[in-house]
Amino acid sequence: MASPQKENGYTALSNEIVEKLAKYRISGEEWQILLVVLRKTYGWQKTEDCISLSQFVDMTGLKRSNVVRSIHKLVSKKILGSINNDTTYITKYWFIKDYDNWKA
Repeated sequence: MASPQKENGYTALSNEIVEKLAKYRISGEEWQILLVVLRKTYGWQKTEDCISLSQFVDMTGLKRSNVVRSIHKLVSKKILGSINNDTTYITKYWFIKDYDNWKA
């Protein structure tokens, strides 16, 4: 039987953000990607993190092509930010808290 405990780690999000996300319609795969970014950033008290595509695949169970497509959708909707300065480095991702600029 699973018995998750807050003492074993948690991801802190403001109630305001959770309420805005609850009203915002995105696909299930986009939700999975968003949760990975929130876990890898806010879950470690960071605002951004370098996340490889293989980490997204491992954490979501999605195919690589679906991961890439969902990331692109979230970036175009201005929910996620990303930057890759060099193809030899993993892309850095962050959650964009400014929900007034999120696109439908």
